[in-house]
Amino acid sequence: PFGIEGAVAKLPAATADTRVAVGYGITTFTLAAADSKLEMLELRLRYSDGIAAWVNGVEVARRGLAIDATPTALAARPHGPEWETFYIPVVPSLLRAGMNTLAIEVHPSARNDAPALEAELRGRTDRGILRGPIIAAIGATSATIVVETDLNTDASIDWGIGSSLDQHATSPAGHYHSFSLTNLPPRSAINYRVHGGATQSRTYTFHTAPAAGDVLRLGIYGDVRGGHATHRKLVDLMLAEPLDLVAVTGDMVLRGSDEGDWQRFFTITAPLVAQVLYLPAVGNHDLGWDATDNARNAEEVFALPAGPPDRPAGANWYSYDLADVHLVFLDSNVYGLAAQEVWLEKDLAAARARNVRAIIAFTHDGPYSRGYHRGNGIARTRYAPILAAHHVDFLFSGHDHLFQRGEAGGLRYAVTGGGGASLYAVTCGSDGKPACKIDDGMISIAREHHFSVLTLTKTSLELCVRRPDGRLLEPCTRAPLWRP
Repeated sequence: PFGIEGAVAKLPAATADTRVAVGYGITTFTLAAADSKLEMLELRLRYSDGIAAWVNGVEVARRGLAIDATPTALAARPHGPEWETFYIPVVPSLLRAGMNTLAIEVHPSARNDAPALEAELRGRTDRGILRGPIIAAIGATSATIVVETDLNTDASIDWGIGSSLDQHATSPAGHYHSFSLTNLPPRSAINYRVHGGATQSRTYTFHTAPAAGDVLRLGIYGDVRGGHATHRKLVDLMLAEPLDLVAVTGDMVLRGSDEGDWQRFFTITAPLVAQVLYLPAVGNHDLGWDATDNARNAEEVFALPAGPPDRPAGANWYSYDLADVHLVFLDSNVYGLAAQEVWLEKDLAAARARNVRAIIAFTHDGPYSRGYHRGNGIARTRYAPILAAHHVDFLFSGHDHLFQRGEAGGLRYAVTGGGGASLYAVTCGSDGKPACKIDDGMISIAREHHFSVLTLTKTSLELCVRRPDGRLLEPCTRAPLWRP
């Protein structure tokens, strides 16, 4: 699409018997001799719904659009509202002194929609950190920290106790970097910073894992989707809490297949994930609409703990031990796989055989809810009995955008889906609503945004739920941990 004369600021509306099948955006930019040191281009786009982009005829970006797409082809899926940045290395012959051309082709995903496009292009003379640092694992005397950089970029980390960052490790040129810190002092605050290319992170602080029997504090929330303003408030509140781990009940983004959603998500959570281990139960929105475009899965986005070796590809169940507390993360997207039930039985039995202090479980679509989805039948009939039989101390879920706490079938549970997404109404059992068809043992329910803090002592747990302004949603509740 080169050589088109004139300029159009807005696509004309289609007539009744036609549609706008494709849009072409073309502009030029001029580079001087001083620009020969450019290392990277950043192409920032907001688009609907599939795009391909070229710089001087060289393809530099493609999303949701087949390589052999015809001018009337539809994009593979809808694209959300977030801006997405494409990071483009400046290879020899990509740019030239004088006039250069940027061309973008954009297609809608439905015949009754028109394409939409906004674009910005900038260049930089360095390479650096794109995402992170992120705490990927925490032990009593160890930690794993990951960072993502521009392609072919080296990275390093400095760490230590107090203001002296006297320990150092390097990672060779690449894109993903993982640093394993060992022989750390137990029960200590560790300061660190990461370098990537010409950039450097701020100095962050994390704590090595508590010992068995120590008080543990978990931050818990879910269902952010596009609620960024509320999410930022909750992140700030969690940063003010002395948390040992943050667990998420899923739907962190609106469309997991949209890289722009993850870019916005990590911009907001950056100071949290750099200082506290952050583990999610993967929600349906986190998976995106399909698996096209090599969309990154949850394990790549978060560097999750390894799952069982026989777990099927695309499934995301796993467990993690923090001191003597066992955390179980179910994948509600594949509840129908018998392999997850088999794994859960074995995992919980092994945890109880080790005499763990507590077992806390997390999932996205839980067994009980009075919100729009009203609980998941498979979770209720097949998974909840397994959790109860192994005396799981608490189950947290999301999916419905509200707070609900209760106890049913010997299982304490909470729906904590108030992370920022639009709130759902309570559908039964209160305020003149019809009676609920499921006996869910509801104790408390509220249609409010919130996050929860679960505190575990040697013998008991305490749940405190807070609104985005920091006020308690309900009085903190306490219960004993199970003992044989």
